[in-house]
Amino acid sequence: MSHPPAAPLFPAARSLAIFSDVHGNIRALEAVLADIAAQDVDAVVCNGDLVTSSAHSPAVVQRLRQLGIPSTRGNHERYLHEMADPADAKWRQANWAPTRHDYSALSADDRAWLTSLPDMLWLVEGPAPLFMAHAAPGCDTARVTAQTDAAAWDAHFAGLPPNATLIGSHLHWFWQRRWRGRQFVRTPAAGLPLDGDSRAGYVILRRQGASWQAEPRRLTYDWTGELAALRSSEYYRAGGVLAHLFWEELRTARWWIVPFFAHARRISAQMATAPSEADFDADTLLAAWHSFDRGAAPEYAPDAPHGHT
Repeated sequence: MSHPPAAPLFPAARSLAIFSDVHGNIRALEAVLADIAAQDVDAVVCNGDLVTSSAHSPAVVQRLRQLGIPSTRGNHERYLHEMADPADAKWRQANWAPTRHDYSALSADDRAWLTSLPDMLWLVEGPAPLFMAHAAPGCDTARVTAQTDAAAWDAHFAGLPPNATLIGSHLHWFWQRRWRGRQFVRTPAAGLPLDGDSRAGYVILRRQGASWQAEPRRLTYDWTGELAALRSSEYYRAGGVLAHLFWEELRTARWWIVPFFAHARRISAQMATAPSEADFDADTLLAAWHSFDRGAAPEYAPDAPHGHT
């Protein structure tokens, strides 16, 4: 369980724009920021995963710092923080090549800023208290979905007021649910949508009495320009198989990483390399890539039964 922050950032706000999962896509970020500027909102916040997956992580970080937009720390920021330890396995394993590139591309000051981001933010107090964590309080990789059981729902809301609204992200797919008087809203992805719609996404929340009305927004942007920039970047050249998978995810707005890792685990078992889910060597990744048939993999849909359509 994560302890709620001590004080709200915007105590009396009645409307907020919330974006997340930019993943180094500066063109999508600029489109989102331009659209937010045209909306009537009291505050703007980010729910983590600013970096990795596209080629412009330093520019994304610098833009948020320039604007002073508060953010939580997502799992991809945590990965960078862990790499401050030279013994961290991500310095050796092939599937972490994109993260290694971003670690080197970001300045020490920007890395320190990312590390300093909180895991959870209290945004609004009063009759409609609003909180935000990248995936769920206490776990930045939690999969909060329609399949989440009652015990997990209770754990996610533990310590929050009985009428709290909790904002989550991480799964790149808009969704919302009410649970025992509380409300959960999952934001769409700004920079790496994976719901079949390549447009950049974010959500506007407007207070209505003791709850919040969520308005998801989708925006066209220079998507082809971002695809071309990623494909021609040093990030792509250094990132190996994983960087290409991120490019495919950006191109198709479909999940590639999830089915690819499921396939890679099967290949690993055949090769008797038996890595953990998070760590694959170069030979395993290449063997998995050469035998991977995306068309044969089920479509990942986080809120569908069994997680796929």
